[in-house]
Amino acid sequence: MPRHLDRRTFLKHAAVIGGTTAVLGAWPGRSMAAGTVNWLAWAGHVEPAGIKDFHDKTGIRVNHIGMSGNAETFAKLKLSGASQYDLFEADGLWPVRYYEEGLIEPIDLDSIPNVAKYMYPEFKNLAPLKTSDGKSLIVPWGWNPTTIIYNKSKISEPPTSWEALLDPKYKGRVGFSDQHEFMWPVAAMILGFENPFRMNKAQLAKATEILIRIKRNARNVTKGWNEQMRLYVEESVWIGMSSPGRAMTIQSAGGPEMGWSNPKEGYYGWVDGDMLVKGSPNREAALAWLNHIHSPEYVAMNFKRLQRGAANRGGVELLKQQGMGDMVTANLMDQPELVKDMRLIEAPENQDEYAAAWNEVLAA
Repeated sequence: MPRHLDRRTFLKHAAVIGGTTAVLGAWPGRSMAAGTVNWLAWAGHVEPAGIKDFHDKTGIRVNHIGMSGNAETFAKLKLSGASQYDLFEADGLWPVRYYEEGLIEPIDLDSIPNVAKYMYPEFKNLAPLKTSDGKSLIVPWGWNPTTIIYNKSKISEPPTSWEALLDPKYKGRVGFSDQHEFMWPVAAMILGFENPFRMNKAQLAKATEILIRIKRNARNVTKGWNEQMRLYVEESVWIGMSSPGRAMTIQSAGGPEMGWSNPKEGYYGWVDGDMLVKGSPNREAALAWLNHIHSPEYVAMNFKRLQRGAANRGGVELLKQQGMGDMVTANLMDQPELVKDMRLIEAPENQDEYAAAWNEVLAA
């Protein structure tokens, strides 16, 4: 934003179009009618109707490029950066690594009207994701805690510890994911290690042993959530790690009544969102798109389908108005304070050692 345009003037001149605050007038001096935003994002966050609405109102095209995970995206950004992308997504503490590598530009969250107006304060003030001068490395979008989920018809008492995944009475009934960034915290918490992503060699070896034991107690190793959900629905798997929202999704898909519990060792999870690529030639258009997706209408449309925690109070309130109060409660959407006690997943410091250890787990 030009230096002469302060935030008060910015907000004053932002126009409201169809319930979404348009920011086109907030970055004067550049025509964005023919602009394109190259957006590297998870497919689940994309609402084609929202993209069309944005284009109809602004003339800006959004080119969505699919992504499958943090490590792959990091490699793409290192290789191509602003020559290929303007905005991209990540979760946990990956933004810190992008910032350290000089790949992203911090953002003043209050400079984006819909973010300033609707984002829960808990997500504006995530200290690990802010720079020393108070700017944010990421514009938070959603969040989810990873807890124990279980089939209530098979397990009558809520499990109280991650060690339940090692219990021989559940042999062949435990869910085990191929997403290793979600598995290391379970082992580290069982062992009482402070940081699952900063384990030394001795700690990593012990955590590897724990994961091998859980894997041997599991039904199989699933690739992606859809495969694992099917096992819960057909009641082949009774217990595992996932979010309260996904427990509800299992029920909605015709599965058994599911419960969830926070283990005594603690819980972990992620906050995801968008980051601005440093040197983006389409910066203003990218910020306008960010403002659009943080409108209550886009948020409600997306989270009605995703069913997980949202960082946007406006979208949550709109869902309640639409009669989705039970879904809001089940997905903890109106409990943003829980994020303060959640350990965020992050990129391991010694990735090669973690990768080798994970291969050992899979081979066991």
